[in-house]
Amino acid sequence: MKISISIVAASVGALMLGAAATHTTVAQAADFSGKTIRITVPFKESGGASRYARLWQNFLKKHLPGQPNVLVFYKPGGSGITGANWFQENARTDGTDVIAGSTSMYTSYLFGGDKVKYKLFSWRPIILSALGTQFYARTETGVKGKNIGDDIRALQKATIITGAKNPTSSELRGAIAYHLLGIHKTKFVFGLNSGSRRKAVIRGELNISYDSAGSFMKKTAKYVKKGIVAHYMNLGFFNNKGEMVRDPAFPHVPSFRDAYKAVHGKDPSGTGWKALKHMINIGVMASKALILPAGTSDDIVNTYISTLKKIQKIKKFQKMAKKELGPYPQAFGEDALNILKNAIGVDKETRAWIAKFLKKQYNFDMI
Repeated sequence: MKISISIVAASVGALMLGAAATHTTVAQAADFSGKTIRITVPFKESGGASRYARLWQNFLKKHLPGQPNVLVFYKPGGSGITGANWFQENARTDGTDVIAGSTSMYTSYLFGGDKVKYKLFSWRPIILSALGTQFYARTETGVKGKNIGDDIRALQKATIITGAKNPTSSELRGAIAYHLLGIHKTKFVFGLNSGSRRKAVIRGELNISYDSAGSFMKKTAKYVKKGIVAHYMNLGFFNNKGEMVRDPAFPHVPSFRDAYKAVHGKDPSGTGWKALKHMINIGVMASKALILPAGTSDDIVNTYISTLKKIQKIKKFQKMAKKELGPYPQAFGEDALNILKNAIGVDKETRAWIAKFLKKQYNFDMI
């Protein structure tokens, strides 16, 4: 299979320079009276992008000027490519079309080749939400969630069976993490989304997987309490200096950096680590977003941003968003676009490493 990659020249190390601050532009009075806003979700109804869109839906309806009707519209297919291509061609620029961005849509932009028609960096993000990645394994693997060194060594010895949508979908961050940790006896079953993977692990058909923080808290933590799976690691979080620290939602759980040091005796480094940092930046730091199409006016963009900031202060929203968004930072406007550009920017050396990894792991050709 041959695909091409569009490279964006940006530095991952600069990722969080814009994340700590948000746009403070005063929004103009765009009016949505009598209009219907359509939030396009380029995935199925059961996924994280769907939950993210529905979290904002009713609050946008109530608090955007003119109190417009707000509908969530699903257009799944191609790991986000079908819906994103549709949005590129059909989205209206009057503020009535928004797309819910998610990790797979970003990785598809990198790896989708000629199938990708959408111009991601011409779009106008209004909010970008970081969200942690939580790893868990069935206890039969020997993982107990008590000592990260012991857990990784158990996984190194075990035969690991996990799942993914395809070789270059968002699960690539998990595949690279396993590889760098020396977990090499790993089999991937393709064609599985996050919900299907989780259910298969609980049934015992797979023995290792990961969830976003929101999904983990809502759907997986109860199985940790039952002793079916153990929560042993997360991918960590990058602070405003670009340093990996522990996930703010799970500070007691070891990060990938902790796991790597436990088994290798040093911090991660090298080109493989650069590749994983890109995947973490895409999958954690830029996990979810609401984005307007190219050509949307500043007045409309600023109206959305000011409305979203107001919604975040509402106690009812905070209660509803606690598990979905967690204690992670939100970025707005140009700051959100800069984070996304820096996350997806891949240099030639790192690109070559990813291509070699995909070829060796899955006999998947990347050009």
